[in-house]
Amino acid sequence: MRTPFDTALRMQQRTVDDLKVAIGASIERIAALEQQARELTDRMREERMLAHALPFASDAWLATAKHAQTRLGAETEAERARLVALREQAREAYGTFRAIESAAERFRTEAEREAEAAEQAAIDDIAAARFLRERKRMPVKAA
Repeated sequence: MRTPFDTALRMQQRTVDDLKVAIGASIERIAALEQQARELTDRMREERMLAHALPFASDAWLATAKHAQTRLGAETEAERARLVALREQAREAYGTFRAIESAAERFRTEAEREAEAAEQAAIDDIAAARFLRERKRMPVKAA
């Protein structure tokens, strides 16, 4: 049964779905940034070990790598903050979705109740009319 809440329900469902996708993408982004940071840390460790064995200086590369590591850390923290905000939005959107869904269900229940009451009233009217017709056909006895 269609309700006046169906459009709002579909729109809110899309919002919830979009937020789910955004949360998934944010989690993947955080994982990728953390992986890049781990790889950079491993590479920096290797470069430090090689720097002791080779006669040339790698200070410039290490400074650049440290800057990249700082940047990755900042991006990761920013993405985590975005993820927290997305999760809060998702919680609110889902709450709104559930409220609309409950209102739609109450509307359906009330409409079914009204339809059942109308059907019962029609059945009662038919039964009463039949009773009156049968009563008119009965012979009246004088007392």
